[in-house]
Parts: sequence; structure tokens; C-alpha cells
Amino acid sequence: MDIRIRDLAKRDLPMISQWLNAEHVRGSWGDPEGNLRLLSEPSASGHWRGIIEADGRAVGLVMWQHPTREELDVASLNDIPTSVIDIDIMIGEIDALGRGVGSGAIRLVAEAVLSDASVPFVIGCAHVDNLVSQGAFRRAGFRKDREFDDVPNGLYVLMVRDRTA
Repeated sequence: MDIRIRDLAKRDLPMISQWLNAEHVRGSWGDPEGNLRLLSEPSASGHWRGIIEADGRAVGLVMWQHPTREELDVASLNDIPTSVIDIDIMIGEIDALGRGVGSGAIRLVAEAVLSDASVPFVIGCAHVDNLVSQGAFRRAGFRKDREFDDVPNGLYVLMVRDRTA
């Protein structure tokens, strides 16, 4: 399967809205309208967004960013530097689940950002109950580092990919 990531465009917003409202996405991503509003705004500095394409078909969204010190500290991840990259992913098309698309997209982003020597490692977070997401990160070369309380969202698993993975 050919997996690529292209820039998010305004024309993608109706499709992303459908994904955000899909039952398999809503449980992990929460408020569809709020998320769509945020995705409609230009990316802030240090934040990137891309549409995941599998064999030329748009199937999901991946975002990567430098977390802020406040975001890390609220989650008690005080030892994580803000120079890391945090990856968030959503597979919106249900028929693309379980086909390696998520892990492939995560791997593409991780390898690209780790080519920058100022990025010490890459992180991803998944709710402790989201074994599918944890598995995608693991297949992309990440390891479970620890569990943490992402106030007010609950208990999450911190997945880490070191430069050597």
C-alpha cells in the first residue's frame, strides 16, 4: 500500500467533519465542532497538519507539533523537552482501519522530523483503553514509556520513538 501525507487544504474540511462525527473517531477526538473550528484556522508556528492518503485516497488526518511547556507540565511530563514532536492521528475512513495506514503515517512523520537534529525524540499519546492506537505507534517503532494523567481527559499512555528506532 502506498501511504503519503499531503498538506491539509480548506477543501478537506467537509470530509474531516464527516470523520470527526464518525462513531469510531468521536470517542477519541471529542467535540467535532470544536475540533473542526480549530482545524479551520491557520496552523500556529511549530504545528503541522496533513491528510493521510492510502493508494491515492484520503483516509485520515495526522498532526504533529512541538508541545508547550504548559501542556507537558499539566500532564506531569516535566522531564519532556519542548523540542520533541508530538504526533496525533485519526483514521477517518473505517475501511482503512487495521490495514497499516496509521502506523505507516506515524512512521513517515517520525522519520521526517527525526531528520532534524534539534528534535531529540518523538512522542505520541493514546488513552489507556485505546489499544489500537497504541499498537499503531508500536508498529511505527515507538515504545511505551509510561502512563500519565492528562487532566481533565484521564489516563493516557506516552509512546516514545527514539532517534535509534
